[in-house]
Amino acid sequence: MGREPRHGDRVVTLISLLRRTSQQMVDEITTRLDAAGFPNCPPSFHPIFENLDPDGTRLTVLAARAGLTHQSVGEVVAELVHRGYVERVADPDDRRARLVRLTPTGQQLVRAAVKAIDSIEREWMRRWRAHGLAGDLRRPLDGALRSSRETAAGPSRSLHSG
Repeated sequence: MGREPRHGDRVVTLISLLRRTSQQMVDEITTRLDAAGFPNCPPSFHPIFENLDPDGTRLTVLAARAGLTHQSVGEVVAELVHRGYVERVADPDDRRARLVRLTPTGQQLVRAAVKAIDSIEREWMRRWRAHGLAGDLRRPLDGALRSSRETAAGPSRSLHSG
């Protein structure tokens, strides 16, 4: 491994660099969604959209995938329902359970977000390559996260692809 970047007397960790990069990317998504006609779509909404299955997802599954509490996900989902981005519907496999799924407006939002994310990721890859990255960053990050989960919990399959 190379030397850690320094800013003055403080060491800048990889964790810090990843967090700050992520924050800049999320800020850019929010700005682009606002420009695309989806104002007030804060980062707290993103984990819900990132973890929804095409046919809907139970709240407990959303919370587990997002690494958030059932209560906090329930609050965000309630706000998303209020804004018309998602709806709660009966689960066809268990009529007592409810699924959270995208509305047509939510589908438009997700399409706009995916388009923005694609552009943002391409721009960041260009920046990273200009500063020495030689390969694809997605594969090693995904692989390391998968092996970390497997080490912590034994072999498991991915809950969400993409």
